[in-house]
Amino acid sequence: MDEEPELRSGPPWIMEDMISAQLELPDALSAQGDAQRLGDRVRSAVRDGEPVLFTGCGTSEHAARAARAAHAMLKDVAPGARSAARDAFEAQLDPPDCGLLVAISHGGRTRSTVLAAQRALAAGARVCFLTACPEHAPAGVDTCATPLRDRSWCHTIGYTSALLACATLRADRAKTIMRAEIDARTRLREAAVRLRTCRRLLIVGSGIDEITASELALKIEEAAHMPATPLGAEKVLHGHLPACDEHTGIVLLRFDPRDDHRRDERTADVANAAAVLSMPAVTLATPRLASRAEALLAGALALQLLTLELALAHATNPDLIRREDPLYRRAAEVAAVE
Repeated sequence: MDEEPELRSGPPWIMEDMISAQLELPDALSAQGDAQRLGDRVRSAVRDGEPVLFTGCGTSEHAARAARAAHAMLKDVAPGARSAARDAFEAQLDPPDCGLLVAISHGGRTRSTVLAAQRALAAGARVCFLTACPEHAPAGVDTCATPLRDRSWCHTIGYTSALLACATLRADRAKTIMRAEIDARTRLREAAVRLRTCRRLLIVGSGIDEITASELALKIEEAAHMPATPLGAEKVLHGHLPACDEHTGIVLLRFDPRDDHRRDERTADVANAAAVLSMPAVTLATPRLASRAEALLAGALALQLLTLELALAHATNPDLIRREDPLYRRAAEVAAVE
């Protein structure tokens, strides 16, 4: 487990500090050079026709979701690449024996991710280990460091560090996208007010936004302690609505720029069905994004800010993901959560 966060008596929470600190990431990553080296390793493997596997997990699963995102972004720039993404627990059970494994662990100590890296090395694969704590990386891996460490267990930097390290975005463009989302925080506050009294949330997106939906559902459960279920825009219409009513909120995500008209139409179908059931609904969207990488980055900031506003609305502390409560700390301990 990462270093214990400071226990504050009230807001501003550390999570809020970390959201703002992310604006430093694009320039810091560019100056450091490790992200470029990681990109070189991936491009070399793709050029040689080798398989590339992205993996990760962790207390917030931020690394696993970033691994899925990295896999998706690679498909944008190298559609023929033999790439995949797999949860680290599964990767350590069935490690690759050739090609390149990109293992993502923000704190560098996540047991399944470390085991996946070690077992892949033993099986014959090469390993790049992406972490903010290179001193914890296992022996024998090619360690690629990210420059900022998350001080909240409700990870924000831990997610965007991996996104930006794996993306092909210029630093100035990345900062523009991030700043625009932070400047639009008022709309996230209004969305949180609309959803505050819901007993359960559905987080709905299509395409690359399904990754953002999964991360948002996780963050809401960690920080605001509200049950949240991520679903694809098509999936939600095929069997999930019978469990919904006026106490079920729905968050519709529209960041993915591909096939935008068809995605807009299907998202509208979901919104119309939700309206019939009197479900409180909000839409998070950013138009005129040029790639999946941009969509993921814009979605990352939006989901983090909505999560923070929901935590503020519910008067919960997001930083310790409820482990300030002895019962929830004990639950993590007995499960050996790292």
